[in-house]
Amino acid sequence: METILSEVLIFKTNIHEADVKTVAVVLDADYRITRWSVDYGDIDCVLRIESQQLTTEEVIGRVSNIGFHCEELPD
Repeated sequence: METILSEVLIFKTNIHEADVKTVAVVLDADYRITRWSVDYGDIDCVLRIESQQLTTEEVIGRVSNIGFHCEELPD
């Protein structure tokens, strides 16, 4: 059996708990996203996305298109 590893992409955002429904519509619609979460308790409102195929640019574009700030956090 072949194991396919997901990559975890991490971003600084301005997504707050009240915004989760708006963000969920976009992120849940992308079949390439295995799992995602936003850490509202973190000052950077960290968005974590597990995916096998998405690029950081695609995520930034999707989140920016719905009106939120999104930038990749360095390792």
